[in-house]
Amino acid sequence: MVAWLSGQILHVDLSIEKFWVEDIPEGVTRRLMGGRALASYLLYKYSPKGVDPLSPENPLIIAPGALLGSGIATISKTIISFKSPLTGILGRSSVGAHLGLEIRKLGYDAIVIKGSLESPGVLVLDEDPRIEYKENVWGLRIGEARSFLSENYKGYASCIIGPAGEKLSKISIIDCNGRQAARGGPGAVMGSKKLKAVVAKGTDLPNPHDISKAKNLVKLWAKEVITHPSSKAYIEYGTPITLEYTNKKHGVFPSFNWQSSTLSWCPDPEKAHEELSKWASKRRVGKNPCPFCNRVCSQIIETEIAGEGKVRVDGPEYETLYALGSNLGLCDIDKIAALNYLADEYGLDTISLGATIAWAIEALERGDITKEDLDDIDLRWGNFETISETIKKIALREGKIGKLLGDGVREAAKRLGKGSSYAIHVKGMELPAYDVRGLKGMALGFAVSSRGGDHLTSSAYAVELSGSLWIFNNINPRTAEGKGEMVKVMEDLMAVYDTLGICKFSRYFYWPVQIAEFVKAITGIELSPEEVLIMGERTVNLERIYNLREGMDSDEDTLPPRILKEPIEKGPCKGCIIKQEELEAMKKEYYSKRGWNPLSGKPLKEKIIELGLDDIIEIDEDLISQGA
Repeated sequence: MVAWLSGQILHVDLSIEKFWVEDIPEGVTRRLMGGRALASYLLYKYSPKGVDPLSPENPLIIAPGALLGSGIATISKTIISFKSPLTGILGRSSVGAHLGLEIRKLGYDAIVIKGSLESPGVLVLDEDPRIEYKENVWGLRIGEARSFLSENYKGYASCIIGPAGEKLSKISIIDCNGRQAARGGPGAVMGSKKLKAVVAKGTDLPNPHDISKAKNLVKLWAKEVITHPSSKAYIEYGTPITLEYTNKKHGVFPSFNWQSSTLSWCPDPEKAHEELSKWASKRRVGKNPCPFCNRVCSQIIETEIAGEGKVRVDGPEYETLYALGSNLGLCDIDKIAALNYLADEYGLDTISLGATIAWAIEALERGDITKEDLDDIDLRWGNFETISETIKKIALREGKIGKLLGDGVREAAKRLGKGSSYAIHVKGMELPAYDVRGLKGMALGFAVSSRGGDHLTSSAYAVELSGSLWIFNNINPRTAEGKGEMVKVMEDLMAVYDTLGICKFSRYFYWPVQIAEFVKAITGIELSPEEVLIMGERTVNLERIYNLREGMDSDEDTLPPRILKEPIEKGPCKGCIIKQEELEAMKKEYYSKRGWNPLSGKPLKEKIIELGLDDIIEIDEDLISQGA
């Protein structure tokens, strides 16, 4: 067995308070290693076909990146995987979690949690794993719960849900020491298990395969990362600096539920752009880095909220500047930070939350809903007070508005029976801050992502916004040609990142050659650069098979009607749109480059055999294609 990777999975059945260890085959470890690849395998294996996402039988899987703990700069991520209550397909969140590091110290490659407690409790992972019933933590907001756990479990890392997760909101998060596993509703899965928190404390990390080489790599890349040209802006300004590309250069920063694509509507657009993109240099009061990251993009702001006093919030990040800012008609950093704080405290995904409230505001404007449907709340663009009130009601499922909006935009439109034409989601997951009418590769990335509307599965936006990245040069974001292959290759690389625990912002300097060197030094597994990408390709195919098993088909690889039918009206990308025929052509190219049937989107049998997936999982014949 690989020394660094134990090949051991800890299973937890909450219903009967049973713990046991599974030894997974060495072939599985060598092919999948950890993180996303291993979590997807375990989800396929232990999630029953067609399971209700909020059933006790839906597993919650926590899998540290395979190289987490090595100390190599920016290798910090842990994957939390589950069947998503928001989308009904694969759910996955990546988070810079100290919990994952402690799991690695305990000697496990992953934790699989099934069942449900009879009353609220905390899962304690240490040398004596156990359940401790703590009913007094149920109902606490995230900050309150974190303080309670810090006092009662000193030295333990934690993951916590807030009131939204307890109320089973499908847009609820899991907070991991101030970092969020946000997308797809993981908080609801944890809440359905009556699990308020998971805490973990290990002892020692395993030794790398080549200790001397590993130490040299840690030292080398600590310097290389911090001095890399791409690092300066991220360290100084954090992710909001992305506005320099999306708002100013390309005009693809969504506002008003994607009815606008720049900040031109702000009272002083230039001032708003400067304040939102570079607030950190003036307002930062601290940072909250992920484990082993010296390229710290986290920026903490202090602001004041009525009834709360002075508060600190990690962010607002770029995505939140859109979701709880421009998409709601706000361009004031303090107001956005205050909404960010409320979302974090109540345990809601800022992207899904902002998109859902924006949809409701437009629905009210159109007359598709009334103020009475919203508990007489005057929900309008830029109305900070009523938006704040709405966030709390969504989290607590209070009143008509909480019930209507508590499960995201697709479900809200379904409940209302109106509004699907301006509901901004893919496969049920609300879209992040890239108006892909002007980024055609990213449009394809949204459409085919294994977890729904998501930018990080492919990170294609990073190529198109800059025009060049890694092996891609002179990329025109406005053309569809060649985007199928670009998205395929980028998805494979990003799947490798998620499997090994590498932060996506490392895409400027960690490529297959470097990654192969890391894997050999830490695990002893020898891979060529080509085999590194095959590991990612294996993961993408495994996830596709899982989604097909759960009832998804190629028709769901699509985009919201607004993107397909309404051109951008103003700004640098005026007139940009994704035509249906363009999307279909890109999908066909993508499927073909993947070795999938170009019509059905099912993996070809020969591709499954080539990747060795038939050796590690049982696949129903109807989930794969026998020929193109």
